[in-house]
Amino acid sequence: MKREKQVEELDIISNLPDHVIAHIISFLPTAEAIRTSIFSSRWKYLWKGITSIRIEGRESNPDRFANLVEHVLDNCKSTNFLSVELSCPDKIGLSRINAWISAALSCEIEKLVLYFHKYFLDRSKPPLPECVLDCSTLIVLKLDSYFDLRIPESLVCFPHLKSLDFNVILPSQDRVMHQLFSYCSVLEELSLSGLLDSGKVRKINICIPTLKKLRLCLEYSKEGEYDVLIDTPNLEYLYIQDDSFSRFVVKNLSRLHHVEIMYEAVCIESVEPKHINSLLELLKGIAATDVMTLHFPTSSVLGLALSHTWPTFSNLRMLEINLTDETGWTCFPRVLHSAPNLKVLIVDLTTMNWDLDEREPCMWTPPDSVPICLLENLQIIGVKRYVGFDDEFHALEYLLENAQVLERMMIDPYPPEESVNELLMCPRAPGTCNVEFYKKIFFKTSPKITVWGI
Repeated sequence: MKREKQVEELDIISNLPDHVIAHIISFLPTAEAIRTSIFSSRWKYLWKGITSIRIEGRESNPDRFANLVEHVLDNCKSTNFLSVELSCPDKIGLSRINAWISAALSCEIEKLVLYFHKYFLDRSKPPLPECVLDCSTLIVLKLDSYFDLRIPESLVCFPHLKSLDFNVILPSQDRVMHQLFSYCSVLEELSLSGLLDSGKVRKINICIPTLKKLRLCLEYSKEGEYDVLIDTPNLEYLYIQDDSFSRFVVKNLSRLHHVEIMYEAVCIESVEPKHINSLLELLKGIAATDVMTLHFPTSSVLGLALSHTWPTFSNLRMLEINLTDETGWTCFPRVLHSAPNLKVLIVDLTTMNWDLDEREPCMWTPPDSVPICLLENLQIIGVKRYVGFDDEFHALEYLLENAQVLERMMIDPYPPEESVNELLMCPRAPGTCNVEFYKKIFFKTSPKITVWGI
């Protein structure tokens, strides 16, 4: 009897009101929320009051998935219905998807996340459901599928939308994208994946005064390129992934805090001087940033840019650079010379050392003069996936000898404990620098730059 009483006292959830329980199970995948109906007669219908639908079915049987979605939409009568997230199997027809979207939007939802089949050359482009463009209550919209973007000129949409994440086959008319963005009067986060499926140049103008975060991924399926204008005075975070060698014009980014660049060449031999100039122009436009990440394709292209004029990153406090064995350490000294006030440096060797059997021999050549950041400002260095090849060792040896105010060098060795003894014996610049070893190194940049290891 005493044990039964203890169990009853522990069953706090059953003492909650129905609408609170329904809100709690809304955080479960919807199929699991429905299964709670077997708990007791009281729970039988509680799932019908959920405030969100989340159904994952990319690999599901299309008919079974459709029946589940329609059963949920028919039975959920919550007055606080807020979000719908559907991941649909490829064979679901667009007419059915459109009907689901219409049903969901009729509930005046605030969040819609939808995945359906990707775009393939032999498949017609799925049109964006027009009802999506006419929903005035949406705050978050994510459409994870390439679709044909068509916007009626008379349509007014998205007065409350703050986050837009979508894939699009770029329309041939420039006005379409401009029109879409002009309707997003309070937009703060934009993630755009654009596919160029013709050889023509496309223009993308992103001029959104309220935008704080921008993620731009540009792809091509045939030869072609983009002209991209980014004019966003309140932007704080910018991520650009581009394998089409686009031409960027970037301005009014005085509040920019963190930039990530993945400027990718399909083949490093295909890089031409105009492509290098395009990358350097982009870097010039974001030169005021505090934090920058140069992903591995970018460093490969920069390795070919040593004879060009580079911008100076006067405000840069933290840099993460991912090196490759294609161009090795060639751009590394030049990057350091371009960042005189750098305080935190993360050198990621993961790509360079991804396949140790196929790794190309690299060479470390110290710069003619010691970069200012090493003499005056650099305090923390993190090194990911250090193996111990001669080039790696000599590069870190140089940093230890010349970083005059260095406080910590954090190293993630691979394999562990087999490549670090020589480093411990390296001479170091005067100071209190500690060489530390971790299995993994992490960092965050907000609200302040923090680096730690485990």
